Amino acid sequence: MSHPDDEVLVDLALGSDEPEAGAREHLDHCDECLRAVAELRRAASLVATSDTALGPYAGWSAPPANVWSRVAATVSAGGGGDPRPAAPRPVMAGSGAAEAGGAHPGTAPQVVRLEDRRSRRRVWPWAAGMAAAGLVVGVLAGRTFWASPASTDSSTGSTVAQAELDTLDTKQRLGEATLLRTAGGVDLRIATSRPLDAGDGYLEVWLINSDGKRMVSIGVMGGGEMGSFPVSQAMLDQGYVIVDISKEHFDNRPEHSGDSLARGRLPA
Repeated sequence: MSHPDDEVLVDLALGSDEPEAGAREHLDHCDECLRAVAELRRAASLVATSDTALGPYAGWSAPPANVWSRVAATVSAGGGGDPRPAAPRPVMAGSGAAEAGGAHPGTAPQVVRLEDRRSRRRVWPWAAGMAAAGLVVGVLAGRTFWASPASTDSSTGSTVAQAELDTLDTKQRLGEATLLRTAGGVDLRIATSRPLDAGDGYLEVWLINSDGKRMVSIGVMGGGEMGSFPVSQAMLDQGYVIVDISKEHFDNRPEHSGDSLARGRLPA
């Protein structure tokens, strides 16, 4: 099976209105590329919300002096010179977004990976790694990779399904999830009745499988009350119909935190 170029996957992750012909259809049949787009989308979402979500974690800090010494020693051992720059560039402090985890608060069901990451080298492991470092500035084909918020105007698509988003303990309604079919594919749009409190972390949106054992992160909510996330029809067909919004921490842990703020099930 031939796969789309990395740049095409980036276009899909950023919600391009005119992706390469057949690219979206390819995602419906290729778990590997679907996973790649999810990783890129998560990285882009973190960048897009960095001003509000990362807070004090987004500060710049210089690496310890021994970092450059170790790099220089390694390069010298291989016959190279001292790579230490005249003015070391700082690195972004921070942490990455969660990827998968429990289907119930306080629990952690099995994380099911959609493919073997080693099967084919693509750009998405790079993007995930940069997201974990808190810095996503990828340049593909001469184009800088930055995220722009997706449209939340429901007039741009036809409604396929809706679900109320309620708290798990008191069943208080906090918002609504709407599945829309657009010219470019399928979008899941979240609207909450008020901004949800992420504390010192961030909010992540998940699709949980109806079996209660598998889930996939589809993106990070910003500081507002609305968000839009492209999803694959293949995921919906496989039973990923439970929408979950969780509070996550900058702790380098890929699992769902178990702290779900709201959840709702899309009708089949």
